[in-house]
Amino acid sequence: MTIERLDPPGLAPLPGAANLTIATGSRIIQIAGQTGVDASGAAVGPGHGEQAARAVRNLAMATAAAAASLADVARLTIYLVGYTPEVFEVIVGAVVTELGEDYPITAATLVGVAALWQPGLVIEIDATIVA
Repeated sequence: MTIERLDPPGLAPLPGAANLTIATGSRIIQIAGQTGVDASGAAVGPGHGEQAARAVRNLAMATAAAAASLADVARLTIYLVGYTPEVFEVIVGAVVTELGEDYPITAATLVGVAALWQPGLVIEIDATIVA
């Protein structure tokens, strides 16, 4: 499997993401929105940082269960309650803490929402993986 990440000339670079990915592989894996909850389904705390870190860990566990890795992620959609530029920085910090500075950037969309399916949740991440 390979994923080519591009920022074509004429398109503004996206902070923390690529404008497009070209993925080649034999399996397409769709992972439902992963949130900042523990194995019992309880939110790990009220903050964006702690929930983002747990959502990324949950995404990594789901990816591994499909015999893939986060390097195989072709696209992410991140749903966020209470977006501000400062919250975005907190989330990026949590992701870097979980995955490291060398995590491959993918095509991603950040969507501000009023609420998520479970009260108290502030972030949800879904993924398309090609492996």
